[in-house]
Amino acid sequence: MTELLLHPQNLDLVYFCSLGVLFSCLVSFLPALHIYNVLGIFLVVVLGFEKAMTGMQLVALSTGMIVGYSILNTVPATYFGPGDESLSYYILPSAQWVALGRGYESVMLTGIGAMGGLIMLAAAAPVFLWILPGLKAITAPHIFWILGAVIAYMLLSEWPKGVAQSPSCWANFWEGWKFLLVGLATFFLTGLLGFIVMARTMVPLEFAFQSITPVFVGLFAIPWLITNLLNIGTIPPQHACKDIDLDWELAVRGVFGGFLGGFFAAFIPIVTAGVGGLMAGHATAQRDSRLFVLSFGTCKTVYYVGSFLLFFIPGLSLTRGGLAWIVTPMIATLTLKDYAVFVGLMLYATGLSFLLLGPFTRACIWLVETINYHLVSLVALIGTILLLYTYTGWGGLAITAVATGLGLLPVLFQARRMNLMGVLLLPVTVNMAGYGNDVLRLLGLL
Repeated sequence: MTELLLHPQNLDLVYFCSLGVLFSCLVSFLPALHIYNVLGIFLVVVLGFEKAMTGMQLVALSTGMIVGYSILNTVPATYFGPGDESLSYYILPSAQWVALGRGYESVMLTGIGAMGGLIMLAAAAPVFLWILPGLKAITAPHIFWILGAVIAYMLLSEWPKGVAQSPSCWANFWEGWKFLLVGLATFFLTGLLGFIVMARTMVPLEFAFQSITPVFVGLFAIPWLITNLLNIGTIPPQHACKDIDLDWELAVRGVFGGFLGGFFAAFIPIVTAGVGGLMAGHATAQRDSRLFVLSFGTCKTVYYVGSFLLFFIPGLSLTRGGLAWIVTPMIATLTLKDYAVFVGLMLYATGLSFLLLGPFTRACIWLVETINYHLVSLVALIGTILLLYTYTGWGGLAITAVATGLGLLPVLFQARRMNLMGVLLLPVTVNMAGYGNDVLRLLGLL
């Protein structure tokens, strides 16, 4: 594989992969930007110039960006807050580590988990050629009820958060159920928004392949920025440790559990790393906070990169994740050589990203301690709105405004942000069950 990458004909791919990793640093640093949104806008520009970049060069750039983003974006998520549902699952334990001045250690643990997950993904790549066609054939007719089971588990596994006690049984009942009801309302309201957006897009035709972008910016990015603006807390001094409290048994357990959750999320459509990580954490009984943080790094990275890897398996015809859909117009055919090149680029980007993780984390800590991040969040909020208006017009802003209102519900009422994924889970599951048109007719959208 090394000889394949270092062949003179493929050195340009290494160059573009390196650029992708470096560019992912910038994307990770900027609040509210997701790598899929950036690549979608980038593709609009590239398609305007027929010979600007070959298909494999775009793949190399995308590989560097997705690997770099999945590893490096943990840093701003730890110190500034989550940008999407997959990262929001990680915030609670990492916030505790930051409060103790151990944010750097938390980030490095996540990086170790990410590197372990990608090494495991590369080791399993030859096996995927053999088992995934059969697995796809077995699961394809049953995806709708698998997604239904995932939804049921996600909703039923949320616990009451009320702690007040009252002589009135009805007061105690309300104390237990008020947060759960907000979670259920969030899921079904976002599901309704998903039906509307998928049936009647309001964005310009040339941006239609990114029509869900205003929804996700509203559900996750803008509430995060608003929370940053309203937050008056400060981050205590952070210690850049030289060693980490970790043993081999814990590392293997964390990587294995995270790989299960990440691969499940990558293989099953619409399921994200947050949902996969929740299920894998419960299945493998993860209780140690170190195990949770390490496993999250594995799960998130395997989800992002694994869904892209599935696209390259010859003959599988499995497109999972936003990045695979973005590069599809640029890739005509896929061969075993392309698959091997992708795995090699993935490992190269993994090593380069991990080397950058330490300096990137220290730079992020410096930013937190030196610059008023309220101002950064305000600039990011204004920039995000202007960017959305540029590419999606007033229609996109209208969708974002509605999504922002829904995205603030979990923040204000302490429900899971994971419930916001109802925007995709509910309409896709109903469509796969064959009742999508009935729901659209009921809503007056057909």
